[in-house]
Amino acid sequence: MRAIPRGRLLMWGVLAGLVVVSAALVVLVAWISSGEADPRRAARPPSDVEAQADLAPKVALFGDTVQAHVDIVVDTTRIDPDSIRVASDFLPWEIVDKPERRQTSAGDLAYVRTAYTLRCLSATCVPSGRSTTYQFHPGRVSFARVTRTAPDEDSVRVTWPSFRVFSRVAAADLQNNPRSSAPWQADAVSLPAVTFRLAPGRLVAVLLVLALALAAGAVWLAVAAWPRREHAPPPPPPPPPAEPMLSPLEQALVLLEQSVRNDGVEEQRRALELVAEELETAAWGDPSLANAARRLAWSAVAPPIDATSDLAARVRAAVELSHVASENGDGRAT
Repeated sequence: MRAIPRGRLLMWGVLAGLVVVSAALVVLVAWISSGEADPRRAARPPSDVEAQADLAPKVALFGDTVQAHVDIVVDTTRIDPDSIRVASDFLPWEIVDKPERRQTSAGDLAYVRTAYTLRCLSATCVPSGRSTTYQFHPGRVSFARVTRTAPDEDSVRVTWPSFRVFSRVAAADLQNNPRSSAPWQADAVSLPAVTFRLAPGRLVAVLLVLALALAAGAVWLAVAAWPRREHAPPPPPPPPPAEPMLSPLEQALVLLEQSVRNDGVEEQRRALELVAEELETAAWGDPSLANAARRLAWSAVAPPIDATSDLAARVRAAVELSHVASENGDGRAT
């Protein structure tokens, strides 16, 4: 297949663009020409601003929605399209939605459309008979002319076409049903869709979460405030058994054994003297052991540890024999 040269493709693209632009200009000029041929504006002298108002539908039932719009074409070299404002009085009809503005440009021309959504459900809009014709007051289109010094404010009037509103009931219906206080009804299809600041499903979920949180808080407060049974404290442990009381001789023997290990010679002699005294005063006392203890206590040299330990062992053995004898009723150990 033979390739098409790049230069020829570029030339064809330029020609196609020129054809599209020319067709658009022809359509725009034909639309403007048809608007100028309107007999409602034929008596008006040529202007830099062309405005036309229209309504749809021009035949409606009570409660229906009527769309009103103003189409404006201006020369952007003389008129600032951003300055265009439309003011009109639609009473007793009400504007039920935010006016919609649409603006497009083509060369030196700008097209601006302002649309309104009208509806009337009050008693003033109920047809007095079978139908009623409405004619809104003329509207006004204000704009600013572009000058070298400052914008020049100006305006033009636009005339709204008349339209007819029919009743939803006939006179025969009222005669057949004289008790009906409101025989008409609005067209629910033409009413705007219901809108919510928060979707019902999300609102239900939020309320459910809040309800669960409140219920959990109530349960927690009830549990925290519920009186608790105080358990009796455990009884204190019994006191340890008292240590058996040592006899004076046994206390002297303990002092003798401690002095041998820890204290000096003076304490050792004092302990030996106490042992000798207790042996002499005891009912079962042994004079020989008492004399041996006193000899060690008053010896010229320090009492040997072996001698004091042997004496303490002999005294303890004599004490044990005395306990056995007293239990057997002998009276005294031999």
